[in-house]
Amino acid sequence: MSSHESWQNRFSSDHLRKGQDVPGAMAVIAGSVSGLLARTVTAPLDTVKIRHQLQLGHEKKYIKIISTFKTIVREEGVRALWKGNVPASMMYVLYGSLQFGSYAWLNKMSNEYYPNISPQINSVLVGGLAGMSSMMAIYPFDVLRTRFIANRNTRLVKMAEIVKNIQRTEGPIGFFRGYIWSTLTISLSAAVTFGTYETLNIYSETSGISWLGSSSSTVAGLLSKTITFPLDTVRRRIQIIYSQDISSYTADPGAYKIYRDSNFLSIALRMARHEGISSLYKGLSMALCKSTPTTMISLWVFEHAIDIMQHQKQDQTLM
Repeated sequence: MSSHESWQNRFSSDHLRKGQDVPGAMAVIAGSVSGLLARTVTAPLDTVKIRHQLQLGHEKKYIKIISTFKTIVREEGVRALWKGNVPASMMYVLYGSLQFGSYAWLNKMSNEYYPNISPQINSVLVGGLAGMSSMMAIYPFDVLRTRFIANRNTRLVKMAEIVKNIQRTEGPIGFFRGYIWSTLTISLSAAVTFGTYETLNIYSETSGISWLGSSSSTVAGLLSKTITFPLDTVRRRIQIIYSQDISSYTADPGAYKIYRDSNFLSIALRMARHEGISSLYKGLSMALCKSTPTTMISLWVFEHAIDIMQHQKQDQTLM
């Protein structure tokens, strides 16, 4: 056996499969690392996506992806592409650790108490529950990230300043604007991601189509993002409509204020009626560009981090 094959066999486990017993501490550490790396690499893509999502139908400031990058850099500087990176990094670390940690625990419980559930259905259910359980803890950071990125001013705003403004003008509820629908979005996204990932991996193994398993994380990311994107767009708008700094987020703050006191569905319908159905998919192409590397990095790093920690533990045991 070649050294390459030996290394590949050593680091080729699917730790998300039903029946895998991944220690909680390992899952939390691996999830944290995968979340942080995924966020750092894809932050500029996220900035462009959110700017498109928040731009009203009659605004033409951000049109194409490349021109949006250039506009942001020209007007706000290169650092603007990483606006909100501090709360976002905290969010991704926390979300990654909670999502993968709870997934590992729920997966173990499911295998113990419901052994007859198919691996595919198990991944969908466990993935959805893992996403839901992680959402409440990370949501305030998501609101902060959106407001950081939405701010078009060149002056860099400190996180403490935004936190104080939200607390003073909106109260605690300001940190949870759109939370209920966000929970649905994240849970659905996690269910689709884990379900698709495991289904393709299992089919790849049983059918002998190796390339299908290699592309499973890519397909999982693209599919989950496409399905949940309209929900994500409405959620972004809800997160900023009550901000006292709304004039820094849009050229037409009055149009945003109309959304106030409207529920999620009312905002979605108003967007579709006044801006067209396409408004619900603004930034989708950028989201797909971001989703693929984010999901690939997240899943790949998680799997390999678990492998490394497990083999280090085995090596220490043998010493």
